[in-house]
Amino acid sequence: MTKNKHGIAWAIAALVIIIIGGCGFAWHYGQTHFAPGTIINGQSVSRLTVTQADKKLSSSSSKVKNRVYLNNKLLVDGQDQKLTKVTTAQVKDALTNHHGLFASKTNKTVDISNSDTTLTYRNNTLQKQVTQAVADYNKKATAAHPTYYYLKNGAIKEQASTTGTQVDAAKVLAKYKSQVNKLQDIKINTDYVKATKADSTRAKKTKQDLEQGLSKTLVYHVGGKDYKLTGSKYLVNSTPGKTPSVDLSALKTELTDINNADSTQGKSIDVKLLNSGKTVSTNTSTASNYGWSLNVNTEAAMLAKKFIDSSVKTNAKVDMKNYSGQNISYNRSSAIGSTRVEINLSTLHEYVYVDGKQKVDIPVMSGTLSGNHETPTGLFHILYKQSPSTLTGNNDNGSRYSSKVSYWEPLTEDGVGMHDSPWQPAKVYGNPSYRDTYHSHGCLNNPPSKMKSVWDNTSTTEPVIIYK
Repeated sequence: MTKNKHGIAWAIAALVIIIIGGCGFAWHYGQTHFAPGTIINGQSVSRLTVTQADKKLSSSSSKVKNRVYLNNKLLVDGQDQKLTKVTTAQVKDALTNHHGLFASKTNKTVDISNSDTTLTYRNNTLQKQVTQAVADYNKKATAAHPTYYYLKNGAIKEQASTTGTQVDAAKVLAKYKSQVNKLQDIKINTDYVKATKADSTRAKKTKQDLEQGLSKTLVYHVGGKDYKLTGSKYLVNSTPGKTPSVDLSALKTELTDINNADSTQGKSIDVKLLNSGKTVSTNTSTASNYGWSLNVNTEAAMLAKKFIDSSVKTNAKVDMKNYSGQNISYNRSSAIGSTRVEINLSTLHEYVYVDGKQKVDIPVMSGTLSGNHETPTGLFHILYKQSPSTLTGNNDNGSRYSSKVSYWEPLTEDGVGMHDSPWQPAKVYGNPSYRDTYHSHGCLNNPPSKMKSVWDNTSTTEPVIIYK
């Protein structure tokens, strides 16, 4: 073997000895020293021997502070807890499971302090205090929000965004729980809650609603007329970040003016009769049911929503929706048109007109002029049409009647209407002298041979004038 080869062999041998020695040292060190990050009784014993750890623990305080910090500021200062001293035997026993030179720093807290009371306090009383303190903190803290838009004096303003100082309570509590067993001050660092994408989208939507609402005009169709209502007149100052609102008082005032001018329900209406040219004042009877009247409050609420609803575009036509009255046609250009029915109770004659042209002129029989079977006078409209139909009610003696008819056109909710009456003698129609004996229960009895012509020339919602 050459001299050079002998040198290499000795070098390799020396290296092996060094490695073996180093490994032996590391192994011995790891077996006799606590792993990095190990905490006993709230004290760090990282890389200490049993003797060193025992000495440190013996000289340390027997109390643990229950202070909780949030982002470096004291959140809760709980009660101090007394800790039981750790014996040398307990320290040796702890080293068995928590030794090592290169061990991980995670989960190395050693609970050998007989600190059940302390941990119970931290997991119950202190945890509840932290939960409440975080809630109180968030109430006082500033919520993060994107740029807000709002209305002030008819102009759209914006409020700058803010990062806010509120925290996520669930994340704070989770971080608290992760430090409970360390028996040290609990220090929680967490980011502030940011405005969400949904918040930003909602804010932009508010701005769009404000812009559209200010420029929007609704074409309100009622009583055969169109009224233009402009949003800039009704939108009022709004709170930043909140949905724009409408001045309902102003809108109600506008609708009240429209209602007073155009509604027909309960108003006296002078009507010039087509059959005689005579003018009668009608719709004054409490029995009259013709016409409509706005429910101002509910109509105002309905229109207000449309002003701030982005799906409703400007110049959208809005029909009257909330009104009192029957299912009447409120689109007529005048209260009473030239298509109508006129019934004269004095002469017992019924006239049907379509566009001012007389289609029917027939004799009828009515109810009495007063009393329980009185035919009401006033202005009515045809509620609906039914063919055939069965009329039911009570006779004067209390018995029930059930009469089949071919055509039925009711005018009132309590059963007064126009129908054929096959049970009446032909002589009674148009003859007031027979009314006392052959009167109806209030209806307008039509001759069976003539009623079809009435049916063919009338329609639902058509006005019917009954007069003496």
